[in-house]
Amino acid sequence: MAFAGIAFVFLLLVGIPIAFVVGLVSLWLMFNAGGAQFMLLVPQRVFAGLNVFTIMAIPFFFLAAELMTASRAIEDIVKFADALVGRLRGGLAHVNIVASALFSTMSGSALADIATLGSIEIKAMETMGYDKRFATALTVASSIVGAIIPPSIILMLYASVAQVSVAAIFLASIVPGLLLILLLMAVVVVLARKYDFPRRDTRLSSQEFMAISVNAALPMAMPFIILGGILSGIVTATEAAALAVAYILVIGLFIKRSLKFSDIPGCLLRAGVMTSVIFMVLATANVFGWFIGLERIPETIAGSLVGVATDPVMLLLLIVGVLLVVGMFMDSGAALIVMAPILAPVAVSGGIHPIHFGIVMALTLVVGLTTPPVGPCLFAAASVSKLKIETISLAMLPFYAVQVVFLLILVLVPEVSLALPRLAGFLN
Repeated sequence: MAFAGIAFVFLLLVGIPIAFVVGLVSLWLMFNAGGAQFMLLVPQRVFAGLNVFTIMAIPFFFLAAELMTASRAIEDIVKFADALVGRLRGGLAHVNIVASALFSTMSGSALADIATLGSIEIKAMETMGYDKRFATALTVASSIVGAIIPPSIILMLYASVAQVSVAAIFLASIVPGLLLILLLMAVVVVLARKYDFPRRDTRLSSQEFMAISVNAALPMAMPFIILGGILSGIVTATEAAALAVAYILVIGLFIKRSLKFSDIPGCLLRAGVMTSVIFMVLATANVFGWFIGLERIPETIAGSLVGVATDPVMLLLLIVGVLLVVGMFMDSGAALIVMAPILAPVAVSGGIHPIHFGIVMALTLVVGLTTPPVGPCLFAAASVSKLKIETISLAMLPFYAVQVVFLLILVLVPEVSLALPRLAGFLN
């Protein structure tokens, strides 16, 4: 196993895609353990990793986000966010956060947030006199809300890997998502007073506010369709995702008429590419997960960690520390797929609820999207803003402090993530 770990790190460092790294390491481990007879099981385990009805929701959510972007619904969302908080001191900074929160209910992805909103937000803030470094850092910090609030792709992955209820994990993420939004807005309030940030001087009339709200109402209804359908039991998560795609097509093609039939092939292609990356990792990680289960590695690690940290809180803090380091070097989705089969049994054996652990694990890895040296959101923002990674990272320091506080609250106060699922009857 030591050699496998070294090989894993080496292959990642030389730039081999994570799906191939996991696959190659898994093949070597299985051949070394059982020879040719184990190798015959590889195709079966690859198929088993994808033969899960729940994960079929992932390509639909990717497609829904692409269609939402192509239909220019994002413009209505930004205008609605500005109508809500644009008059506050540092209004555009607050708009940045609120717009990310609203868009997250449709995209489920932090990178999608930066790709669609990033250029709009950074350019608008710079025009209004904000420091470009601050505008870019705030855009990176607020983007991870997209990976927290349902329909979060990374939470869908955890539900699939850990075999927990999608509805429960989605409910569990709502309060943490709102908490992060409030913490980010609190930082903006403090900085706005210190640096005298500008605000929108013009007031919107009630008629203007109503018109903006009506335009945003149709796309804003999508999250209620998704969560409402799942929680009511009318549809499964996969069916809700397919329903969301149909809903956006109807809005874009026939009601708002901002989406053209010629836009759809491009949306399908981009969603297909993103899906293929996730599914390849899922397939190879299932081989890896099956092997470590067979070798009873989670039980061994559990015994070691529980021996070091007998208290559930200390155990969870120790795991968070490990995941923060992992998240600095691996994509959050890939890291979750690889690490969840190892760490989830450890957490459960240490007295941590699997839903609580799933929220903490997923959101800790999501923080890794914003941290150097590999943070994908940093690179995406650098591409949009034309700033260096080091410059953005330095400007991110206040937001890194917020992220640490956020994770500590999640660890120390389990009810932040468990209250809604418990209220809905998903927990005993």
